[in-house]
Amino acid sequence: MGQVSWDSDATAALAKVPFLVRPLARRKVEERVAAQGRQRVLLSDFAEAEARFRAVTGGRSDKELQALLPQDNRPGAGLTVLEACRSELSGCPNRLIDVEAWRQALQEWLERDQVSERLRGRVSAPQVLYHHKLRLAVAGCPNGCSRPQIADLALVGCVRPEFYLDHCQGCGACARDCPDQAITMVDDRPVWDEKACQGCLACSKACPMECIVTSVPAARLLMGGKLGRHPHLAQAVGQAAEPAQAVGACQAVVEDYLNTANSDERFAAWWTRTRGRE
Repeated sequence: MGQVSWDSDATAALAKVPFLVRPLARRKVEERVAAQGRQRVLLSDFAEAEARFRAVTGGRSDKELQALLPQDNRPGAGLTVLEACRSELSGCPNRLIDVEAWRQALQEWLERDQVSERLRGRVSAPQVLYHHKLRLAVAGCPNGCSRPQIADLALVGCVRPEFYLDHCQGCGACARDCPDQAITMVDDRPVWDEKACQGCLACSKACPMECIVTSVPAARLLMGGKLGRHPHLAQAVGQAAEPAQAVGACQAVVEDYLNTANSDERFAAWWTRTRGRE
């Protein structure tokens, strides 16, 4: 590809692109122009590329874009991605745990144990790609807006319902409102399926007689999720009553992964192989 120049209007538009992705944007525009047999980038070329870029990025923040972009495999390259739902900012009524407190606890552990740099040492390729990274998620409730189901490690806010049926009228409101079909009515009394229950507040809110009381919120621990060629949903492996307990569980399994995984083996693949979870 020969030298491609830029019109002043196109250069000014490029300057407004976030710094982290500006080199990539420049290269992609120049490659497209050169492929058309031209040597000069016009504002219309940039506008077309910008529209395509916005469609691909889907409104992601600069930090999220940085996590997706390839990086040279050298000290400082980020090998962890920690995503948390935005329930606090949005005032989400479904939030069960203090998302920021749990996210901060995970972040402090990642930094304290230098998890990113230790993970980088396992990557033999000259560039770090997104699939090399350890992905963590925190969700304030079982709705899972931060996609905990496909994270390597995840925490999801949950509660446990307790049924006090002395005043139950057998109306079935709890069963009708349960989004997970974890409650069925037998002889006008609710029967709870613990395995199907995701731990939200729907049943307790639905009961007109206040016969259902939920426990103190905790975080369900999920591990081993991924997409890709052979997708695998994260599996629930336990609960944590407080952030420190969750950090301890995550720390133990990541240490095991760092010490026993095969070269370049992704966390989810290692988890499935060693834990026998398909």
